[in-house]
Amino acid sequence: MLKIKGFTLIELLIVVAIIAILAAIAVPNFLEAQVRSKVSRSRADMRSITTALETYCVDNRKYPSHDFAPAFARLNVLSTPIAYITSVPLDPFADRYKDAVTYLYHRNGYIYDEIAPLIELGHWDVMTYIEAYNRGQKWLLIGRGPNLVYDATFYSDPNIDTRYDPTNGTVSRGDLERFGP
Repeated sequence: MLKIKGFTLIELLIVVAIIAILAAIAVPNFLEAQVRSKVSRSRADMRSITTALETYCVDNRKYPSHDFAPAFARLNVLSTPIAYITSVPLDPFADRYKDAVTYLYHRNGYIYDEIAPLIELGHWDVMTYIEAYNRGQKWLLIGRGPNLVYDATFYSDPNIDTRYDPTNGTVSRGDLERFGP
C-alpha cells in the first residue's frame, strides 16, 4: 500500500493562524515607522528651508515677504532667480485628495508666513504664535503633520497647543512647526 505524505488540514490552519498573528503584530509597527520617517523628513526639509531663508535674509537684509501670495508659492523666491535652495521641498504629509478644501491655496508645500502681520491683523490668536511673536521671531513654517490637517487654521482657542507631539501617539493632532530666526 502506497502511503502519501502531506500536511493535515489542522496543521495548515495552525500555520496560517501563526502567520496572521505575526502580520497583525508587524503591520502596525511598519505603519508607525513610516509615520516617524515622514516626521523626520519633514523636520529635515524645514531645516533646509530655514538655511535658505537665513541666507536670503543675509543677502537681502529682510526675509521674504508673503505679499498675500498663495502659501505654496511664497517660498519660490528661494529657488529663483538665485538658488538659495535647489527646489522647495514638498510636505510628505500632503495629500490633495484628503485636503481638498485647502488644496488650491496650500497645495503640497509647507506654509511660510511672517508672524507680525498675522498677529497685527488678528488672524492668529493661537498661543504658540503669540509666544513666538513675543520672543521676537519673524517667520514660521508649518507642515500638516501626521493627521494631514493644518490644525492651527481650524482652532481659535488660545489655550490649544497646535504643535505635534509624538508622545500623544503617532497620528496625533498638531502641526509640525518651525519658527525663526
